[in-house]
Amino acid sequence: DSIVNGATARVTDAVARRLPPLHSHFFYGASAIHQRHLVTWYLFATDAEWETARQNGLTSDIDKLTRKELLAGGYPPEAVERIFVSFVSDEEVSRKAGANRWAYFK
Repeated sequence: DSIVNGATARVTDAVARRLPPLHSHFFYGASAIHQRHLVTWYLFATDAEWETARQNGLTSDIDKLTRKELLAGGYPPEAVERIFVSFVSDEEVSRKAGANRWAYFK
C-alpha cells in the first residue's frame, strides 16, 4: 500500500496545475492476493469536468503517470499492466449511489 500511496500522491502532485482539477482519489483491491487486483480511482467534481478531462487528455495522462509511478516505486511490471486506473465524477457517484457512496465502487 505504501507503493500505491506514494505513486498516487506523485500523480496528483504532477497534475495539480492542470484543469480540470481532481476532486479526490483513492485505491482499493485484493492486492494481498495478487498485486494485479488493484483499482485506482480519480474523481472530478462534476460531469462536465470529467468530460473535459477526457477530451483534453488529462485522464489518459493520469493513467500513464499512475502506471509509470507504480513501476518507479517497485510495483511488479506484470501487475501494472493489469491494474485498473478509473475515473468518474462525484456527480455520477451521487446520482447512481446516493448516500451509499461505496456501493458505486463495488
